Amino acid sequence: MKVSKIFALCLMFLLFASTSFAQSMKVTGKVTDKADGQPLIGATVLVAGTTTGTSTDLDGSFELTVPTGSQLEVSYIGYTTLTVTAASVLIIQLEEDNEFLEEVVVTGYITEKKADLTGSVAVVDMREVADIPTGNVMTALQGRVAGMNVLSDGTPGGQGTSSLIRGTTTINNSSPLYVIDGIMTRSDIGTIISSNDIESIQVLKDAASAAIYGAQAANGVIIITTKQAKEGEIKIDFSMTQTLQTFQNNIPLMNAQEWGDVYWAAYQYDFGTTPKSIIYGEGTLAQLKLGKPYYSKDGLEMLISDTDWLKECYHNALMQTYNLSMSKGSKDHISSMSLNYIDQDGVLKKSDYKSFTTRINNEYRFLDNKLRVGESVNISYWTQHKKPNAYESIEKQLLAQHPAQAVYASDGSYAGSEVDLLGSRNNPVRYIDNEANNTYQSWRIFGNAYIEANPIKNLVIRSSFGINYNTNHIKVFEPAWDEHVRSNLISSLYVTESQNLEWVWTNTASYNLNVGNHSATFLLGAEYKKNRVYTLTGNGDEYALTTPDYVYLSVAEGTKGVTETANLYAMTSYFAKANYSFAGKYLLSATVRRDASSRFGSFNNAGIFPSASVGWRISKENFMLGASDWLSDLKIRFSWGINGNDQISNTATYNIYAIDIWNGSYNLNGDGKTLSMGAVRSQSGNSLLRWEQTEQYNIGFDAGFLDDRLTMSFDYYDKNTSDMLYQLPVPAVNGEGGSSYQNCASMNNKGLEGILTWRNTVGEFSYQINANITWQKNAITYLPEDLYYTYGLGNMAAGITNVGLPYGGRIGYITDGVFRTDAEVDEYLNAYDVQFGVPGVGRIKYTDVNGDGKITTSDQAYIGSDLPVFQGGLNFSASYKNFDISMFFNGMIRKAYNTSKLYTDFFPLGEGLGNHSTRLLDAMQGYYDYLATGTYTSNYAALTTLNVNNENLASDWYVEDGSFLKLKNLVIGYTIPENVLKTLKLRSARVYLQAQNVFTLTNYSGPDPEALGYPYPFARSYIFGINFGF
Repeated sequence: MKVSKIFALCLMFLLFASTSFAQSMKVTGKVTDKADGQPLIGATVLVAGTTTGTSTDLDGSFELTVPTGSQLEVSYIGYTTLTVTAASVLIIQLEEDNEFLEEVVVTGYITEKKADLTGSVAVVDMREVADIPTGNVMTALQGRVAGMNVLSDGTPGGQGTSSLIRGTTTINNSSPLYVIDGIMTRSDIGTIISSNDIESIQVLKDAASAAIYGAQAANGVIIITTKQAKEGEIKIDFSMTQTLQTFQNNIPLMNAQEWGDVYWAAYQYDFGTTPKSIIYGEGTLAQLKLGKPYYSKDGLEMLISDTDWLKECYHNALMQTYNLSMSKGSKDHISSMSLNYIDQDGVLKKSDYKSFTTRINNEYRFLDNKLRVGESVNISYWTQHKKPNAYESIEKQLLAQHPAQAVYASDGSYAGSEVDLLGSRNNPVRYIDNEANNTYQSWRIFGNAYIEANPIKNLVIRSSFGINYNTNHIKVFEPAWDEHVRSNLISSLYVTESQNLEWVWTNTASYNLNVGNHSATFLLGAEYKKNRVYTLTGNGDEYALTTPDYVYLSVAEGTKGVTETANLYAMTSYFAKANYSFAGKYLLSATVRRDASSRFGSFNNAGIFPSASVGWRISKENFMLGASDWLSDLKIRFSWGINGNDQISNTATYNIYAIDIWNGSYNLNGDGKTLSMGAVRSQSGNSLLRWEQTEQYNIGFDAGFLDDRLTMSFDYYDKNTSDMLYQLPVPAVNGEGGSSYQNCASMNNKGLEGILTWRNTVGEFSYQINANITWQKNAITYLPEDLYYTYGLGNMAAGITNVGLPYGGRIGYITDGVFRTDAEVDEYLNAYDVQFGVPGVGRIKYTDVNGDGKITTSDQAYIGSDLPVFQGGLNFSASYKNFDISMFFNGMIRKAYNTSKLYTDFFPLGEGLGNHSTRLLDAMQGYYDYLATGTYTSNYAALTTLNVNNENLASDWYVEDGSFLKLKNLVIGYTIPENVLKTLKLRSARVYLQAQNVFTLTNYSGPDPEALGYPYPFARSYIFGINFGF
């Protein structure tokens, strides 16, 4: 019995083993490039649906044992993945992935293969920013594009975001031109299109790339293409994010008791005794009288408090975004539609942004796709509650508001200051509450319709008509208010209605020619555009009822006023472009455009703007064939071009007069008493204005290694702007004239840009690292002599002109720390004739810059500029099976002038009686150490109430290292497996968690090194997102 069982088991084992042996096979193969037959080293060969596999060796060969009949997936970076059936011998040829290597780039009216570009064009990888919820896609691009600096803060909706391409090009308007689906605009991108609807973004940086846009392209061009339906696909996609935004304070502020301690020390430093105060008593030490009234009248009291104004006015806030898109494509018709909604509360209380946008794209195809008619329309509606617009920014006020002031009086009304040591600032909570009832509502219709035909092979004729219509309604009501110690009894309403209509009609004809190794593209075009701006403003005073439903201009009981303005701008353009390629090795491009602008007089209204560029793909030369196993691509580029700029007032060439009773009145009847209202010239027209021009040279190279696993691109540019347009005051000797636009200055920008990418796949693990870095230098190169000291940062006392210095730099005093001892002060006074400042222990020490033995106002020098010297970004992304992660860092190296030090680090400055940072506790200890030991030990200026040493004036004391490195985004995602998707009947699904503004490494002591001054705070945000499609 046992023997028979054992025999049966052995027989079953042998049968199973023989069956298993029969079902397995050995596969030997080779993987090559289909185009040139070269072996592909490191290609991955996997049994489909498993992790079983191998990689090819130096000859592209592989060997693998697999189950008979298996499907093998063969993949290689830069090539299309191929699935084949297992066989004993396989010769596998992979084709280059055109989407990867032959990426098509929109460069202005036509598209070009990225490999054939001869100019400097940056392509934004939209996958890197797809998960970032934002009201303005530009806010997500900071640090992601070499040579581009995005200026933004934490304002809800990204309102007010601006960008610079290759630095500040002009003293006039350095913002780039945006082109969305062929329509040019300089409007805020966030009010036009949702980031969910964007397919691609290209940045044209050099003159040759942007010259096709002529007078509008001196500051670079950002081309945005929206998502289109694809033929043969029907898709519905939905995405949603929920965000928690947390307020971050980077400046620790003193509480009410600490403020008193510091004031006591400052008063003692100045007068040798201690002060008397309602709030802090009369003792040798400050003692906060918490809960006691600092103001009483008719039973109403305002109590001494310990108010944290930041907590009163900031909070954690929520943001939510939703996107629904639908698309359908067939041979004769493709269409898509999307709906987007954003609801973002700001971290500043009662500020918010809401927007609803919809996009509709259609294209109809006739005559076997030889005739196409289509349209693309975006409709946007948005509302917002802004931060208060007071005499100083609310962010600045909240740093400086005295902590002992109460928020509310005993009857619940707003409490005021202007008592004892509380300073003179109004109640910021009142500001915020009043602003909550003001409305800012806007509509925009942005789109185009086009007809496109192919009458003969390779010829495309296109006519497109686009519009950008925007209407805004602003209603700001300032109610009468009473803070008991100060009041305003007159309520006021300000209403603004504005309309902006811009249309552009573009007609182009392009022809592609391919003969043997010769390839060429020719483009001819004409463009006409007009813009009309209309504004109606009204104001009224004194309202009996102040609830929003009853506040209208018509019911104002006091003064009323209305102002109505309108102006026009038009441009007519003709342009041509030719691209030529020989064997894909020798590349040439030339562009010319003529623009005529209504902003100039008839003598100079037209300008011609040419460009030329060449490229050489060295990697395609025969002598480089031996390097093909490690060098994928090598191309050098050179470009030159001239762009124009007409970004000035539409009325710059006209004399403008204003009715003015004060400066333009006349006693016409001769009685010496009665005045008749007259007019005063507020602007002198200049009919001789000519185009501002920017001439730019660019040299660069693009390279790929190891089958494009490693790619790099570097550019050097030199950009000279001349005849810069600026509105200057008319000399007083002219009598009247106000101001006049002039061609008045020249500027140079130069820089280096580098991009480095490494991507690789190891089994099921794929990763990619992208890095970019930019070095920039800016200088004003010419000014008329009469503007040397009156314009920009020039300083006559120091004998320093603007010429040779960067735009926006500063002149100031040079300091050498603080005086530590009385002996050091005496030595200084003996060494110098001090005519500026009053030296003392703990005071800032000014240096004798010009070496004349005197300390005067002449001892000033250039102390720096806020412009970044280096800036860049680093993005790391990886995926393993269904998991993905990405991290994005951005940063810059620069000096920064920290204006917040006026409030935070000097007790008497910035209105003195406001609050300050806890750094002054260190200064207080330094003073007490001086009293005890004779040596002042703090590195901060000594506490004082007088400012006899002029420490509020510009000096290098305020200049800090403004460099920073910020982890801007961290994303962890999970893609739902295919088998689950089938069960749920979904095409795709992904969930992810994200954090924004995770941490910042910096030595900067101001609010935020990314946005200098007093910015709306960047929130640290935590996001949950989900995407799924049918």
